[in-house]
Amino acid sequence: MKDIPEQLSLFTPEQLQEITQQIIVQRIQQQPHILIKLQENALTVAENLQGNYFENTAKLVNFLRQNNQKNNLFKIGNVGQPQWSDVQDEVVTFIDGGVGQVEMASPVPVLIRVGSYKVKTGEHDISKREEFAYYPIIFGDLEGGSKERKDFVDIVRITSELLGAIAALERTPDLKVLMIHGPLVYMMSAYAGHSPFTEKDIDLFLENYPGSEKFAQKLKEDFWKEAELIYPKMTSHHQHLIDKKVFEPLTWIAFLYRRLIKEAKSRKRKIKPLIMGVIERNELKEFSLRMFGKIFDNLRKNNQKNYFNDLYGRNDLNDPKVFLDRLNYKDTLLLSMLLETQEFSQPWEMIYKYQNLPEGDKSNIILPNESYEIPFKWSYLKPDQSKYCFPKVTGFYLKVSDTTEPVRIEVFSELGKEQITEAAKRVFLYSQLLPGYGFPIGLDMVDKYAKVPNWMTDAYAKQIQYHLGVSLQSGQIKDKEMRKMLIQSIYMTKRDWLFRPNV
Repeated sequence: MKDIPEQLSLFTPEQLQEITQQIIVQRIQQQPHILIKLQENALTVAENLQGNYFENTAKLVNFLRQNNQKNNLFKIGNVGQPQWSDVQDEVVTFIDGGVGQVEMASPVPVLIRVGSYKVKTGEHDISKREEFAYYPIIFGDLEGGSKERKDFVDIVRITSELLGAIAALERTPDLKVLMIHGPLVYMMSAYAGHSPFTEKDIDLFLENYPGSEKFAQKLKEDFWKEAELIYPKMTSHHQHLIDKKVFEPLTWIAFLYRRLIKEAKSRKRKIKPLIMGVIERNELKEFSLRMFGKIFDNLRKNNQKNYFNDLYGRNDLNDPKVFLDRLNYKDTLLLSMLLETQEFSQPWEMIYKYQNLPEGDKSNIILPNESYEIPFKWSYLKPDQSKYCFPKVTGFYLKVSDTTEPVRIEVFSELGKEQITEAAKRVFLYSQLLPGYGFPIGLDMVDKYAKVPNWMTDAYAKQIQYHLGVSLQSGQIKDKEMRKMLIQSIYMTKRDWLFRPNV
């Protein structure tokens, strides 16, 4: 929200407070996405918070703005007025992964597709300007992994997207921007405990990506050189893992992140690329927790520890987490009212992504084709634990329009602070081509490309059900034929005419 006009300095503090809150209320009412979110929140918070929720939120925003000016709670950056001429001739690749599934008795995920969309800005020859590609991984082909877990799909997708990103760098020496749809790094502790992938699984991952066979082989060899050093730090059963040549998923993913950064920093590259993840639907409170941590400290120092209790008529709003949970405030809602279009929040290190990686006595894994569990110490992969750890990630929010919530952008800390401002400029610029959506157009395009239309999967589901019914009645059913049909049901884009159902 814009600064309050300087003329208001002529009023008394009490008058200024009232006028300022009225201006904030008016501006909130002019931004429907904020107003709707506040109305939704008012229905979910405690009954004694509902009555003045809107008014009290306006008071809170005014309080936060004043405190930020006085106490420098967080810095605000500005992308300025980036122009397309600033990014003339840049090569940009957008990456996104989609899950293909067929609706049988319930949705059955069959395949992951990672789509990539490469574009050269300012290029008029369409044959040189754009390039689409997609890379499939079929779940049924994988030997390892814990397929019984609902997040098995996520493990495969994260791995596939990372390989797609590495392949984009490897095949495009002049790549300037690599933009991934979603977090650059997910909260990895949630994925601990999956059964390792086999070497055959990794070969299946690697064969679907463009690039030389030599490059794929070297990727495996480099991982194994590290695994022989890492596994002994993570489990007492390390020799068994090494002998079987299995790829523990989080160790493998951490390796791929480091390889992505290594490729970006390579002196052989013509340009140092910008690598970022962009998230449009945000439920985090991490930025707000940091901001309110400073606020509560300042209130205690000034003997105002009950400030928020008095404001909201409560007696339990005594720490940042309780305050945010009770009021259902999240980063994007608060920053929608604190940031102006083109502004971005102060970046912070996103330590929460790794902080709950479990120790060996808290989580185990089962090796492929084995029935017993072995303990595993994933905390060894935390940043700063060793040179084989996950990378540090820096996050910040950018407001790209007055009609949408801020997007969150994540970059690798190791690639330098300039990644922050330059990433913000690109995300802002590409988002202006979708003003009603407030999200980079390239990610929107690759998102649609990675997914399969519902009408197509519905048609194949009916075909599969019919074929299955006839085959069961006749006593003739072949796994190979059924498998082919399942794969065909989602293994295509709109251009895959050979697999279209007969009319």
